Amino acid sequence: MEYVHRAQSRLQEERVRASTLDLPASTRAALLRIVETELIERHARTLVEMEGSGFASILKVVASSPAIGSVAAASGPGGGVGSSRMMMPAGGDSSESSVVIDHERIKDLASMYELFSRVPSSVNHLRDALSERIKIDGRALVKDQENNVAPPAAFVKGILAMRERFHAVVTDAMKGEKKAQKRMKESFEDFLNADARAANCLAVYVDELLRVGLRGADERKVSMELDRVIVIFRYLSDKDVFEAYYKNHLAKRLLGNKSGSEEAERAMVSLLKAECGYQFTSKLEGMFNDMRISKETAEKYRSHKKSLNNTVSNDSRDAENGGKPVDVEVSVLTTGYWPSQNVAPCILPPAVKAAMDRFQKYYLNTYTGRKLSWQTSTGSAEIRATFHPQKGSSKPRRHDLSVTTYQMCILVLFNTRDTLTLKQIRDETNIPEEELRRHLVSLCTPKHRILRKGSKGKGISGDDDTFTYNADYTSKMTRVKVPMVSMRDASSASSGGAKGAGSASAAGGASKSAGLVDGSASVPLSVEEDRRHLLEAAIVRIMKARKVLNHNDLVAEVTRQLSGRFVPPPQFVKKRVESLIEREYLERDEADRRVYRYMA
Repeated sequence: MEYVHRAQSRLQEERVRASTLDLPASTRAALLRIVETELIERHARTLVEMEGSGFASILKVVASSPAIGSVAAASGPGGGVGSSRMMMPAGGDSSESSVVIDHERIKDLASMYELFSRVPSSVNHLRDALSERIKIDGRALVKDQENNVAPPAAFVKGILAMRERFHAVVTDAMKGEKKAQKRMKESFEDFLNADARAANCLAVYVDELLRVGLRGADERKVSMELDRVIVIFRYLSDKDVFEAYYKNHLAKRLLGNKSGSEEAERAMVSLLKAECGYQFTSKLEGMFNDMRISKETAEKYRSHKKSLNNTVSNDSRDAENGGKPVDVEVSVLTTGYWPSQNVAPCILPPAVKAAMDRFQKYYLNTYTGRKLSWQTSTGSAEIRATFHPQKGSSKPRRHDLSVTTYQMCILVLFNTRDTLTLKQIRDETNIPEEELRRHLVSLCTPKHRILRKGSKGKGISGDDDTFTYNADYTSKMTRVKVPMVSMRDASSASSGGAKGAGSASAAGGASKSAGLVDGSASVPLSVEEDRRHLLEAAIVRIMKARKVLNHNDLVAEVTRQLSGRFVPPPQFVKKRVESLIEREYLERDEADRRVYRYMA
């Protein structure tokens, strides 16, 4: 930096000297250009790349500023008592952000930018250094996520911290220069759009934010956090991938009642609508509408049951529940709005099936012309389990277990038998194999060992592996929520009571949709299918309006129309055009094979 300060001094001296000598304006300008060329342009690359004090080195220090509370943040990179480095949280409020901005270093970058701006062509070196640093740091974050060093939420937090630091550099050091802003945007887009990973991870981060991160936050905090998310969202080209994962997580939050704030949920949808238009969020808004209508339907059904005044059921299937009807709360969902799934219904306990049949009869009599398709892979249940009394007591211990629908189906089997094999459970519940193993492993964890597994180790050995009701299960809590192990943990593990209230969902409830795996870098199969339909519809719409169009113009127009959701590669467009020609929507011009004609 010493050279920068001396160069600025020399330029000022020359300016004063030219003024003192009263040189003509043309001579003065030519003289200053010579000095600027010698002091700035000839040494621009060296000043940028110089080890330790060059623009790139200082930028690296700013980009790697430690989090608030660390020793480095308190004492500066040198760690010495005499360090005068001043680090401030982004926005100047440590309660709002854990990102530290090294303002003293940014002042150094600003001095260098001010010097280089005298020779506009030299500023390209600064922009190149900025772009390269963003790409290097971004690719490092991507690599950490690929190697499972950082989970999806941590990956996004790293991107947000990066963006705030480099935004401060562009805004404060480079005076908010438009070209620098453009290079920063392009650099973020370069590594974020290398695959679909960023869109996936951002949806996971938003899910975490809306479940727990914004719980109890005021309106200003919610707005600030969601605005930060939207900034990263704008960099994504695979916005449809984000939508697929976001919709899947939103469905789980709504059906599981896990949203931290309904206002925050609606605020996020409003921001997405402002960015991408009504079509992007129409299904999301439909999901909220379904939940509102479901609550109203549930209230009407409760009133209907009270009017019947049936405290004792006449249905023989309720005998296993002491003759009392099981209380169910049903979410009725519109198939087109919710993540699609093709999971066969499992075999439910007779008392639960009786309660569902009663609701279905009421619903179809109330709303004629509709059809209910039960999604037993979703939902939750409250079951009351009885265990052996404690030592010195004759009173049985009771716990209210909060479990999934699948876990309920498994546990109810142990009312009549103490031990069952994996094959027996599968045959009597019809739960899909992967989900069955996952739910069984969740019931056998050390903290919640409601069932005892016959084989040693975490995994399930095979069809003959046994599961025994653990009558000695203990917990300090009367009401116990049994957590699910992740699908990844269940897969790796496999390779290496009384009834209570239940809940179910109908017509398109959320579950693990095909291809939707958190942290995956690939485009889900369902999204690829949607892209084919969207692309073909866009091609037909354009050709119907234009009648005749050459290939390059068609590709350009299709890309422009679909860029709000995804950017189709030219090869993908070509394949869909070929498909439409085969189905006689389009034809090639006989004189020029690169020209297409619309066939009415």
